[in-house]
Amino acid sequence: MKKQEGFTLIELLVVIAIIGLLSTMAVVSLNSARAKARDAKRLSDVKQMANILSIQATEGTTASTLAGCVAVDANVTGCTGPGEVSQFSKFNDPSTSGTACASGSTGTCQYSITAAGATVENAQIRFFLENAAGGLTGGIVHTINANGQFNP
Repeated sequence: MKKQEGFTLIELLVVIAIIGLLSTMAVVSLNSARAKARDAKRLSDVKQMANILSIQATEGTTASTLAGCVAVDANVTGCTGPGEVSQFSKFNDPSTSGTACASGSTGTCQYSITAAGATVENAQIRFFLENAAGGLTGGIVHTINANGQFNP
C-alpha cells in the first residue's frame, strides 16, 4: 500500500477557515479595546483640564485665561478646541474629528470649553464618550466643571 504524503484539499480548507474565523474575532475585539483606550484617555484629559481650571479658580485667575475663546453670546464664551486656551493646547481628543463638541453632538468631537461670562469658575469642558466608562454613558456629550463634577 502506498503511503499518503501531504494534506488533502479538505483539510487545508478547514484550517484556512479556522484561521480566518480566529483572525476576524481578534480584529473585532481589538477595535473594542481601542475604543475603550480612547475613552480612558478622554476621561484622563478632561480630569486634568478640570484640575487646571480648579487651580486657576483657587488662585483667583481672571477670565483672561479664556480670552482666546470667542464670544458665543453676551454671557457665554466658547472655545472650539483646547488649543485656543494655552494651558490646554496639549490636550486633543484621540479621534480624528476636528469638530468641537456641542450639546447635541452624536459622534466623536474635539474637547470644547464654555464659560458663563468667560470666568474660570463657570467653565465647563465638553467631551464625547464612545462607550460607557467611569460611570458615564456612551454615545453622548458630557461636561465636567472646574470642581471635577460630571454632567451627562
